[in-house]
Amino acid sequence: VMHYIAQGPLDAALMAAAKRGTNIAAERIPADRRYVSLMEFRRPLGLDDDGLRELEETVGGFVDRQTVPLATILLVAPGDEDAPMVTDMAPIYRRSRPFFVHSDPAAAWAEVNRVLREAGLPEQPMPDGLGEA
Repeated sequence: VMHYIAQGPLDAALMAAAKRGTNIAAERIPADRRYVSLMEFRRPLGLDDDGLRELEETVGGFVDRQTVPLATILLVAPGDEDAPMVTDMAPIYRRSRPFFVHSDPAAAWAEVNRVLREAGLPEQPMPDGLGEA
């Protein structure tokens, strides 16, 4: 499970830094490329056009390297499931993998374990502090 935590707003500079970090992390993904991505976004949310382009390039780079997770699960605060940032991100991720949005940490982690189970991988314990600001 690759677990990211970010707090917005997400602009081009922050997304470029995230892309660099993600590219380093991608080099450490298991050789069989079977993993789940859990992204936890904390308030304030926000993603400007330049940040969205950086995100699209990052996701595209993973697709080009065939380093796509089995699924991407987004954990946001209650009420943020339909925030513009979330709705802007969804189609980018859905081009290459299943994408789910949750506002409850236990439900998000249950989704992680469901995807792992369906892939024949062992379930993982929920990390301490998931969803806590």
